[in-house]
Amino acid sequence: MAKTAAQTDRVDRMLESWASKLPPIDLDIEGAVQRIQWIAKLIHRQMEETLAEHELSHGEWGILRQLAMEDPPHRSSPGKLAKRDGLSSGAMTNRLDRLEEAGLVKRLPDLDDRRALHVELTDKGHRLWADSLSAQAKKEAQLAAALDERELAQLNKLLRKVLTGLEEG
Repeated sequence: MAKTAAQTDRVDRMLESWASKLPPIDLDIEGAVQRIQWIAKLIHRQMEETLAEHELSHGEWGILRQLAMEDPPHRSSPGKLAKRDGLSSGAMTNRLDRLEEAGLVKRLPDLDDRRALHVELTDKGHRLWADSLSAQAKKEAQLAAALDERELAQLNKLLRKVLTGLEEG
């Protein structure tokens, strides 16, 4: 059965133009992979816009997220933060300097160890993180807008199956 223009997307059109030029591969698999890549690219672009609107880098947003996910008072050590992001202590220091200068985090001495510090999310930092998360969530809701509740559950089930298969393989 032929697809109508409303049932096709950019990947269908791309694969149609490539089909005669590709070696023998499964075009259904290639279509799924290309769609996942396009969706990821669009979500990434939206995230870049959100971060720019909130004057944050990915790395800075990640630190705010890590701190926001800690139990109150939303505090962690620079070493733990660096380890979670796979950063050197110098790179973490640079990020924390920028965040502290913007009033989004504050460094506090460890009362039990004079050589150690804690990094704590400020109220301003928590608000900025929550605002940016909310803005991005609204953009990501567009992804689900094309699906009803059952279809979204089905999509999650299928993507989970693909992801676990890749992680186990």
